[in-house]
Amino acid sequence: MARILIIEDNPANIELMSFLLSAHGHTPLTAPDGARGVAAARSERPDLVACDVNLPGMDGFAVLAALKAEPELAGVPVLAVTALAMAGDREHVLAAGFDGYISKPIEPESFVAELEAFLPPSAPPQRSVLLVDDDGFMLGVLADMLSGQDYRVLTAASGADALALLAREPVEVIVCDQSMPGMSGTELLAEAARRQPDTVRLMLSGQTDLAEIEAAVAAGVADAHYAKPVAAGELRAYLEEAFRLHARRARV
Repeated sequence: MARILIIEDNPANIELMSFLLSAHGHTPLTAPDGARGVAAARSERPDLVACDVNLPGMDGFAVLAALKAEPELAGVPVLAVTALAMAGDREHVLAAGFDGYISKPIEPESFVAELEAFLPPSAPPQRSVLLVDDDGFMLGVLADMLSGQDYRVLTAASGADALALLAREPVEVIVCDQSMPGMSGTELLAEAARRQPDTVRLMLSGQTDLAEIEAAVAAGVADAHYAKPVAAGELRAYLEEAFRLHARRARV
């Protein structure tokens, strides 16, 4: 859902607009005047701005000019929310550069839909892979192999770091080494399977004693084991298959 900045000097209007946006799953951000509205837009990077035109001090037209002058904010839709009702007011507002116009008093039944019509299309969530290896050099090599792909590459240098990352956000695929201090790869994958069972869990190890890894694969703790060293093309192919497996699991 979207982060929408309301720049409005009337507390009752702010309360109503914020309530309506929250009820529809959006995150309302608020500012009581133009100067603080511009500051909030700079710091919060909202997806859309709904701005009163008749603000004290820095009015809505000045706010619009300030936002459109900044490259990082120029593409953010800015809607005028105003009680101006004279003939030509709407045309004047749009000619000034506002992306849209909503008249006051707002209609609670249609207000959110009017704003949503100006939101950019939602991008699909980006896939992500977590690489876990206590060897910093190897971790960098693996990350370099995956640069330029259409998924995020996250890294962790230990099982504990990996679990802390997994507590903050889900990932589709985990690729981990086996021999790591504190927590082995199979121990990490067992905990990952408990926390995020849809995650595809791959072992990438140079060990010759594979008994523990093979037991983890047989038990479903690990989905597959691949030997180090691995070529970039092979690793990318393994991951594409893992993403397909994750998609199948997520549909079940």
